[in-house]
Amino acid sequence: MSESVRVLFSNLWFPVKTGVVKGCIFIEKGRIGFIGEHPEPEHELSELQYDFQGYAMALHGFSTIVDVVEYPLRRLRVGDLSVLSRDELKTVAEVGLINAVSNGITMPIIHSDHSEAAVEAARELGVPLIVIHGGEARVHGGIHSFTLRNGRLYVDDKPLGPLDDVLCSPLSTRSTCRIMDLRSAGSTPQPLAILHSAGVDAARLYRILTEPYRLIGAGEGYVDRGETADLQVVDLRNPVKASIIRGEEDFWSTASRFTSPDLVLIHGEVVYEKGEYLIKPLRSITGILGKLANRLSP
Repeated sequence: MSESVRVLFSNLWFPVKTGVVKGCIFIEKGRIGFIGEHPEPEHELSELQYDFQGYAMALHGFSTIVDVVEYPLRRLRVGDLSVLSRDELKTVAEVGLINAVSNGITMPIIHSDHSEAAVEAARELGVPLIVIHGGEARVHGGIHSFTLRNGRLYVDDKPLGPLDDVLCSPLSTRSTCRIMDLRSAGSTPQPLAILHSAGVDAARLYRILTEPYRLIGAGEGYVDRGETADLQVVDLRNPVKASIIRGEEDFWSTASRFTSPDLVLIHGEVVYEKGEYLIKPLRSITGILGKLANRLSP
C-alpha cells in the first residue's frame, strides 16, 4: 500500500487530545503531519484535496472484532467450511475485510477458526490486522496478535483480564470493556447508535472503538499530529447524513449516529470513497456460496 500521496482535508470537524476542533488535516507519508485552522501554503500542493466547507467530520479509524471468512455466512449456522479450498477461503475473507474497512474499521480484529485465510487476505490488501489466538505473541507485516491463555487475554504478555470482561458487544457494554465485538451486529458499528439513546456516552464508545490502537502502541486514537492516518470521514453535505455541528456537544451527538463513512483511509491512502472500493475490486462469491449450499443440502 502506497503512502506517498499527500492528502489535505479542509474545513471539517475532528477530535484531538484536548477536545473537538474545526480546521484542516494534512496527511503525508502515512501519518497526520499537520492540523490547524488553516493549511500552510505547501499543504495546498497536496495531490488529493477535499474542502468540506464546514460540513464534515473526521474520526480515527476503529478496531473491533468482526466476522471475516464468516461474514457472508453470519446467522446461517454454517460451521463446516472444509469443502472450500484455501484460495476460496481467502476470497471470502477479502469480502469480510473490505466490508469492515468500508464501515470505518481500519484495523479489524479476528477471533476465528479461519484466521489463516484472514491473515493471507489482509496482507494482500494491505489492511492491518489483529488476531486473537492461543499461540505466541507475534507482529509481522502489519499483523498483530493478542494471545488467549486460560480464558485471559494478553498483549505482549501483559494481561488485559478475563476475555469475558475485556470484550463487549452492542448488547452489553460494561465498565471493563476494552474491545468491541461486532460479530453479532453484522460486523458494522451502526447498531451502536441505539446505545446513545440508552444513555451510553458517545465519546466513551469512541474510546472503546479505538482502544486496540492504544493497546498495541499504534497511536492514541485521535485525529492529531503524528498519528497514523487511519481515518474515516462522514460528509454531512449528503442530505441523508446532514447535521449541525456548532461545537463539541454537537460533534459527539452526530458521531453517536455511527453513520457509515464516505471516505476511509489506511496509512494515509484512500481505500474507500462514496461506495467505491478502491482497495481492491470485489470478486463474486456466489459460486463459493453455491458450493457450500450444495454440500449442506439434505
